[in-house]
Amino acid sequence: MAQNTRVRIEADIEAYVRAQSERVIGVSSQQLSAADLTTLTNRIIYEHKLAQSMMRQEFIPRFLSWLKGIATGDNNKVFALPKAQQPALIEAQDQDMIADFAAQFEGDNHAA
Repeated sequence: MAQNTRVRIEADIEAYVRAQSERVIGVSSQQLSAADLTTLTNRIIYEHKLAQSMMRQEFIPRFLSWLKGIATGDNNKVFALPKAQQPALIEAQDQDMIADFAAQFEGDNHAA
């Protein structure tokens, strides 16, 4: 059960807590009462505690595992990217047909 204990917080921490009031409890920083400030502080402390435990459980072990893999040369998670395919070359017959088709329009442009 919660106890009523008074603590003093520094001005910069209070400014941070007040700035988070809209996001956390939906009350603007100008309308905060002393009770709202207490509730807000407790919720922010709890958020930070959860975030810290998540970092310990998920990020740090994965990061250390990744570093260990690099250091030991474990290449199980590395895969080769496929090389880009070369575009197909146009065959000689197709080149002649393209040249004939283009020649039709070249004659029209000069006449205009």
